[in-house]
This record gives sequence, C-alpha cells and structure tokens, in this order.
Amino acid sequence: MSLDNSRLLVKVARLYYDQNLTQAEIAERLRLSRQKIQRMLSQALDSRVVQISIHPVLGTYSHLERVLEERFQLAEALVIETTAYDNQAVVAREIGAGAAAYLLRVVRPNDKIVISWGNSLLGMVNALPYPSRTHADGIQVIQGLGGLGDPNHEIHATQLVRRAAGVLNADAILLPAPAVAGSRAARKALESDRYVRQVLEKARGADLAFVGIGSSSAETILVPEFWNIMTPATLAELEGRGAVGSINLRYFDERGQTVPSELNSCVIGLTLEELKKIYRVVVIAGGRAKLKAIAAALRAGLVNVLVTDHLTAQELAKTEGRVRGAPRR
Repeated sequence: MSLDNSRLLVKVARLYYDQNLTQAEIAERLRLSRQKIQRMLSQALDSRVVQISIHPVLGTYSHLERVLEERFQLAEALVIETTAYDNQAVVAREIGAGAAAYLLRVVRPNDKIVISWGNSLLGMVNALPYPSRTHADGIQVIQGLGGLGDPNHEIHATQLVRRAAGVLNADAILLPAPAVAGSRAARKALESDRYVRQVLEKARGADLAFVGIGSSSAETILVPEFWNIMTPATLAELEGRGAVGSINLRYFDERGQTVPSELNSCVIGLTLEELKKIYRVVVIAGGRAKLKAIAAALRAGLVNVLVTDHLTAQELAKTEGRVRGAPRR
C-alpha cells in the first residue's frame, strides 16, 4: 500500500470512528463515492489499522491534519513530510507530490479544474503519472491566471495547464493574455476580448482550484521573469500597505483582505472574491518563508483544502484559528 493510500485510509477511519461522521458525510467531504468509503472502512479493519482504537500508519500525520482541519474549518488537510524546511524549491516539489495524489483521488467526470502558477503547482504537475490512471470524461483544466514570462518555461501557467490536461485526458482551456497588463486601461481592453472573457467565465464556475501562496518577501521570488513586474518599488508599496502574501498574484493582508495597489488593478486572472466562490480551493504551500502568509489565508477562510509540509503544519497548529465570520468552509 502506498503512503498516499495509507494516509487516506487513516483519515477515513478517523472521520468515521473518532469524529462519528456518516459514510455519506465522509464521501461528500473527500469527494469519493459511498462505495469507496465502505471498502476503505472494511480495509481498515482487515489491515488492523482499526482495532479497539485507530492506529495511524507510520509516516503519516493524521493527528496534525485533524488539528488543522478543526482549527481552520478545512474540508481536508494533507501534511507531507519535508526534508528541507528552509528550501522553498524542495518543499514545493515534496508537497506538490502530495497535491498530485489528492487531485487524482478527487477528480470526477466533467470537473472543471482551475490551475494557477508557481513552483508548488509545477511540483504537482511533475508528480502526476503519465498516462494517468484516471478515466474520468469531460474534464476541463482551465488557466486561472494569465501567462508570466517565457511561454516555453515549464513554470509558465500555459505549460502547467497543458501538461495537467494531457495527464488527465482533459481539455486544456488556455487564457490568451498576460498575467499583468501594462495599465488598468490595457487590462480592461484585454478582458473585453471574447476569448479572454470566456475563459475567465469558465474559471469562475470551476469545481476545483489549485493555487499556491506567495509571500511578500523578495527572497521567495524564485522566477526571474517576475522581477519585470515585481520591482523593489512595487514590493515596498505592497508591504507598506500590509501585504503578507498572495494567491493568484492577488496580494492580501493579515486579515485576508485584498491589498489595493496598481499591480492588483492590472492582474488578469481570478480575484480572491471569485476564488472564494469556487467549491473547493486547494492551496499548496509550505516552508518557513511562507508561514505568515499561509496562516493569514487560513484565518481568513481563503483555503478549503491545504497541502503543506509537516514542519509548517506544526507551526500552524500553534497559531490562532479561523477568524469568526470569515467566509464559508
């Protein structure tokens, strides 16, 4: 049994035996069929994961996942062991593999899946098996943010969408626009294009969204092309207005509120408010440098599913829970 399957087996067992959720409730929460839940509960008994009490499989962090789920009212938390907490590239690769396993588990026929950009999304796409084991029909993978930098670079949003769609046997819905327009007027002109408008409309109606989190620290900007947009002056402006992190290039403060800026007014892609309306927003983020940004997004209710590393999860478990009145989930 793989580590991902072992982790899911323990999670299902805890939800059923520890938290007294019904099989139907577990199926809805984890986006699985009731028959699958029934089989996994039987497997949990047969494999002695469930005896008198639930015994987590070695190498999983089911207790820590439960703490995060309860504290931040998440549908699910996936905690992945990291080998390099202070190396963002390594963390992104490791948690990306966990996100890939999650995507393959929950994807359903006719799902519309939004993908943003960043190293954690690259880690996810790189970990998807090819060809995929999924045979779901009618899936669409939608670009939720315009392109940034060299279109041929593997981290470019267009490349991520194309590769993910290829693995999932899905249709790739590409956003024919840059991530950041040269001005507000240019952004409005681009968004008035019929194809751009249609893609953004599809993205707003997605079932799942996979996004990363950026911090407001210059040291975490690993994509050279980003410096063409994120100048020191722009970064200073954002930090001066209280920005702690970003999702889909939308910078937010410690309360999870969008930070107004010239950059934000030029971004072509889903806003934080639009992302909140998507059924399930999966945030893939970890590492020491992003702790503050992740905590802010969790407290504000911007996250529905979190995929992170075990050291970040341990620190998050010490922080204040979701703010009362924060949106849904």
